[in-house]
Amino acid sequence: MEGISVRALRHLVANGEEIASGSLLVLMSLATFGNVVARYFFNHPIEWAEEFSRYAFIWIVFLGAAVCAKHGRHIVIDGLALALPPRVQAGLAVLVDVLTFGLMVVLAYYGWLLTVFTTQPTSTLYVPMSVVYVVVPASAALIALRSLGSLGRRIRQAGQGGAR
Repeated sequence: MEGISVRALRHLVANGEEIASGSLLVLMSLATFGNVVARYFFNHPIEWAEEFSRYAFIWIVFLGAAVCAKHGRHIVIDGLALALPPRVQAGLAVLVDVLTFGLMVVLAYYGWLLTVFTTQPTSTLYVPMSVVYVVVPASAALIALRSLGSLGRRIRQAGQGGAR
């Protein structure tokens, strides 16, 4: 029987992107709301709120892309693909996963270089910009891993005649 801490850790690992992006969305909303109240009712805006909201939004977008890859929910235009025979559809899906993996590896590599070589702090929060930028290679690596898993499934489907 596993303890509650092991279950909580498994839940955190399995749903980390969702938890992080949801938490950032709540914090971003609170910061923005607090800033509006402080600006219009007290005439003293919260100096860091706008910058925090901007960077939180960047994180939400990139983590959201990883969540969409995790659940296979990215937008696709599949009109032409659906008109093709099942075996060709399966081969096309394999090609898409290979290209996605390649693009994400390149994005992770150059995103990591950007993260490592960026040293200046943000203007009001005074955190290193690398903290903001690290989401780029992290989400690209997550999407690359998801595309590898999808690639394995699609190769098996292609071998079985393209059955979905």
